[in-house]
Amino acid sequence: MSDSNSPMRRMPLLFCLASAALLVVYAVAPMRDYFREWRRFQKDYNRLADEKLRQNMPVRPGPIGIRQIWIRELDVVDRCVTCHLGVENRFLRGAPQPFGFHPVTPHNTRDIGCTICHRGQGAATTVHGAHGRLKWWEDPMLPGRYLQASCGQCHKGSEVPEAWLLNDGRTLIQAAGCIGCHKIPGYERRDPIGPVLDGIGSKVRGLWLFRWLKDPKSYLERTFMPNFQLSDEQARLLTAFLLAQKFAAVEVSETTDHSLADQGQIRYREARCISCHAQGGRGGTFGPDLGKVGGKVRFGWLESWLRNPKALFPRTRMPQFSFPDKDIRAVVAYMASEFADPSIDGREDEQLVRSLPPATRENLAAGRKLYQRLGCGGCHRLKGVEEPVELGPDLAGIGNKDVDRLDFGNLPVDRNLWSWLFTKIQTPRAFGKTLKMPDFHFSEEQGREIVVALLSLTDKRFPARYLASEQQAGPFRPQGEFGRLMAKYECLSCHRIQREGGKIAPDLSIIGSQAKPQWIASYFRLPYSLRPILTERMPLLGMSGQEIQTAVGYFQTVLLDDSIPQQLFPRDRPEAQEIARGKELYFNRYGCQACHQVNVAGGYVGPALDGVGSRLFSGYIFAYLKNPQRFKPAVPEPNYNLNDSDAAALAAYLVSLPPAKGTEGR
Repeated sequence: MSDSNSPMRRMPLLFCLASAALLVVYAVAPMRDYFREWRRFQKDYNRLADEKLRQNMPVRPGPIGIRQIWIRELDVVDRCVTCHLGVENRFLRGAPQPFGFHPVTPHNTRDIGCTICHRGQGAATTVHGAHGRLKWWEDPMLPGRYLQASCGQCHKGSEVPEAWLLNDGRTLIQAAGCIGCHKIPGYERRDPIGPVLDGIGSKVRGLWLFRWLKDPKSYLERTFMPNFQLSDEQARLLTAFLLAQKFAAVEVSETTDHSLADQGQIRYREARCISCHAQGGRGGTFGPDLGKVGGKVRFGWLESWLRNPKALFPRTRMPQFSFPDKDIRAVVAYMASEFADPSIDGREDEQLVRSLPPATRENLAAGRKLYQRLGCGGCHRLKGVEEPVELGPDLAGIGNKDVDRLDFGNLPVDRNLWSWLFTKIQTPRAFGKTLKMPDFHFSEEQGREIVVALLSLTDKRFPARYLASEQQAGPFRPQGEFGRLMAKYECLSCHRIQREGGKIAPDLSIIGSQAKPQWIASYFRLPYSLRPILTERMPLLGMSGQEIQTAVGYFQTVLLDDSIPQQLFPRDRPEAQEIARGKELYFNRYGCQACHQVNVAGGYVGPALDGVGSRLFSGYIFAYLKNPQRFKPAVPEPNYNLNDSDAAALAAYLVSLPPAKGTEGR
């Protein structure tokens, strides 16, 4: 008789149990798949599509199933469109997520996918997984406030259309001198962003320099000079070292003839110094604020500077004004009296200087060592002091750095890359009191812009066809007499020619096809503002007649666009009927008066148009109306896609406008 508990007797029971378990698995798996998130989303979408169809909108339901985009070149498999079903249908604009229409971009989803821009885990089919909110997933989805960083992966140039956060962040990185301490891909080491410190001991007062080193923003709020949190001893040592750097040819004078101040005020205003320099926070921002410069600089240095800036600093962007010596002394007298700094007392300055470490070889060597340790050479140049190597880490690939390699310490910061970067930029010493990264006191908006620019620095590699072709700024170096004029008056500090130069004044690349030579000549003799609301104005440089003739001649022979005719109308006199039709278009169809003034009536956004025909060639006016962004890409002027007839009629009306009263002789 066999044992009832033998293995052979239990085999049928075990087989039945295993079969039952397998049956449960086979039953549960389809049921589990049936209740997936994406199925629920697709069913909801189909109900929405049926509703839209009843409203005669072309939104159609689709079969239930996984959808994906596969882009072999980019090694991308994105299943985001499994849930985001309406991204390409403009009739779903404003629909609840995940069904809403994606905002219009220059890119097609089928060409570039989703995760290239948004990041996240493209192959996932759950909300949590697709958005990359997983413990070990290194590339979570970017928040909307940092999304423009993705544009910089393919657009390597300085400006990206419609990505203003990225553009401003890149500009800030350059302006703040981050490349002085870090190696950053795409950012070349150019001229130092801070002033050259050669001869600074002949330029500034000791008390001002000491206070500046201790807290730069207490003197100038908008400065990018960081606060290194120097001790009094360190600040005195560095002050003594810098004051020892003098120009032998500059008289270190602290006196001036104040009786010349009234004459100097007239000359100062004629030169329109306020176009580049602010005074107490009001005015241009191209040069330093002059509101308290009387307490900062020595008057002997200021006189030498106004006489010939390039003799002191060859790479300065300050133009050389043709001032006679008596006017220079008068301007110095005016600035000394008008822009004094009550907090800088002569006796206190002397006491501070006496308290500094003596200029012994040992003290100067110690000051030089501190100067180098702080990385001052990253933003400044000082003759005889070697430029430092990068003090900070290489930032190549920082945009997708592994979070596990970041030191968060005990800071209450979300464990993601963008939060770490933002905190590092805003409060760098929070990560350690002994760190060298200084505090720039960036605003929250500036911090966000810099984070966007840094997040764009990924180590991803894209095929050439995906990379935006960037036009490189070619070196515009005119030769001969015009080249010497450009250097003397530093025209490229404000103006741009052939993609090189400043951006605060009009581009002169085709000025010869835009402005009439007689108007240019009169403007050089006495510049006036075309837009009264703007701070930056063309300064009165005091150009000689020969210099004006040289500049105008160069404009008319070199800086041209042959596709733009000079005269659109015979003898530049349009027919009365055409003028009347243009006036009708100007006021009633296109509403140009909303932004422009004519005879003191209209808006202030654009320049006043009185006498525009005496300034500009009619052919250029016609070409500009056809496509304003061709000449000024960032101009707010709308492109109405005018036909030739309407553009010619508007040009006819504008050419007919007389100059404003009181400006006929200009």
